[in-house]
Amino acid sequence: MPRPNFRKKQSEKSNGISKFTNEKISVGDIRKTQMITTFGVGAMVDFKDDTVIIASTDDWDYNPGNYEEVEKRQLYNENLSVITGVDYFLMPRTTKSVNSFSKSKDVPSYIFPEKLHCSRCGNIYDINELDIRQRHKCPQCKNDLTASRFVVVCRRGHLDDFPYDWWVHNGQPCQSGKLAPRIKMINVYNRTDIDSLMLECAECKARRGMVQAFSGKALESRKCTCKFPHFKDPLNRASYGCSETMITRLRTASGVYFPVTRAALLIPPWSREAVVFMKKSYDMLINMDETRIPSSVRDSMHNDELSDEEIMRSWNAVKRTLTERSNRTEVSVCEDEYAVLSNEENSDSGSFSSYSSDVPDKYRENIDQIAIVDRLTVTQALIGFTRITRDDDNIVPLSQYPKKWLPAVELTGEGIFIRFNNEKIKAWAKVNRSRYRRMRKALQESNFRFDGFSETYVLLHTFAHLFIREISNVCGYSAASIREKIYSETDARTDEIKMCGVLIYVSSSDSDCSLGGLISIAHNSDVFEKIMDSMLERASWCSGDPLCISSTRQGYKNLNYSACHDCTLLPETSCERFNCFLDRASVVGTPENPELGFFNKLL
Repeated sequence: MPRPNFRKKQSEKSNGISKFTNEKISVGDIRKTQMITTFGVGAMVDFKDDTVIIASTDDWDYNPGNYEEVEKRQLYNENLSVITGVDYFLMPRTTKSVNSFSKSKDVPSYIFPEKLHCSRCGNIYDINELDIRQRHKCPQCKNDLTASRFVVVCRRGHLDDFPYDWWVHNGQPCQSGKLAPRIKMINVYNRTDIDSLMLECAECKARRGMVQAFSGKALESRKCTCKFPHFKDPLNRASYGCSETMITRLRTASGVYFPVTRAALLIPPWSREAVVFMKKSYDMLINMDETRIPSSVRDSMHNDELSDEEIMRSWNAVKRTLTERSNRTEVSVCEDEYAVLSNEENSDSGSFSSYSSDVPDKYRENIDQIAIVDRLTVTQALIGFTRITRDDDNIVPLSQYPKKWLPAVELTGEGIFIRFNNEKIKAWAKVNRSRYRRMRKALQESNFRFDGFSETYVLLHTFAHLFIREISNVCGYSAASIREKIYSETDARTDEIKMCGVLIYVSSSDSDCSLGGLISIAHNSDVFEKIMDSMLERASWCSGDPLCISSTRQGYKNLNYSACHDCTLLPETSCERFNCFLDRASVVGTPENPELGFFNKLL
């Protein structure tokens, strides 16, 4: 899908802004959902012939002569708008053409890294000095060229090619006097490790190894270039400056790109077709006589089945929500979702349907409700990305210029909602509050931003992980495709529990996650009881015990207690908090203190 734009620099700059000429070709395909996660804006992607960086979203909402196409890609989710602060969302553009030679397809990208390497003669070239049509061949030996393995990146998200010329000459000009000497990369003794890589200047024969470049202070004397190569003008924000030290990384290293996403359920009333239409047409309807709204909505939607009462109830909900949006927070959004999920009466609307199932007798003391969500819709948006660390203070913007929308996809699926007994949770939290003081302190000392931390959250989060690991063995979905959403809130003044539940769900852009494999385990209370029993039995022992169960310093920044890959951790696609704030002992207890476990009496 992405098409690379070959940014050939013109002879000079005008007003300090680089100008480019573009030629576009199609290089490969990416799934629409990957554009919001793994291969989102700012990510480097390897295709068959080219390595590219996904370009900014500046032209996603621009399609001359076909504005209807842009409108069809718009998504509305009021809850997610509250969380992200935008008006609406836009799906990535997809093509219906099957012609592999078609130009100007889908989402744009740029060739990056712009440094290419020949494995035969060792020469390093810049894409700008090659003929575009012959960019894959070395001008000297006609061998295939590959993208440079190394890039430099800083904590504020700036990214650039590794400065081979600067590095081999120790920051000094080449003694030959050439401004752009040819640099070669040599493998000493034909080894393949980084220790054996040596850079050599073909002009002055200066040599320097690559392994030293990975030191944290190796580029300390070189200023950050302030480049955002996913922008059409990479130096668009260079005037802001940057005091961070750039560090060397392999371009395929996982820390080079961390997408930052947000998601929210599309729940009543926002799942109603009428409400979505009213949201789009709000400016027109607000100036209309309310007595005319029902007929106008029916005519515009071509739906005569909508009653006046239903239309006006939806219209009042739209006005109230849009008026109060500035007063709503992410917590209030979760409260709205929690209220709908906790409703024990059957709920059925356009994109959301749920009903209650029986709680096994054995677990009724701990669990108040099990709800089967046989139809749900999740809107997932990409709000930016970070590099090196997951730091919310350094999220890189997706576009050069502010937008009132974010890229997103709409996913459908199914889920199981489990609501715990408030009084049991409150009693457990009161007894075990002191245990998690060290975890709270570790959170305060880290760069992890999470305002909803509590001992109750640790319990619910750990339960969700253990439950996902267990049901992945029987429901037909892999653990990586099952996700969690934790609803945890406690009144700080009264210690009253406002929310204590978990939603375990699967979702995808097609119908693969709506086939009933997950919810089938909750239909029968006997089956659900056996799964719970098996989960607690497995959780009571880990191959890493006794070290694991007694640990209070595991995971990123010591934000886990008893939780390791053998017993609790999940693929990061499943976890909403990057496998942090977990403690297996909160569920099953420890050998020395079994009372610590919320389910200890049921083991």
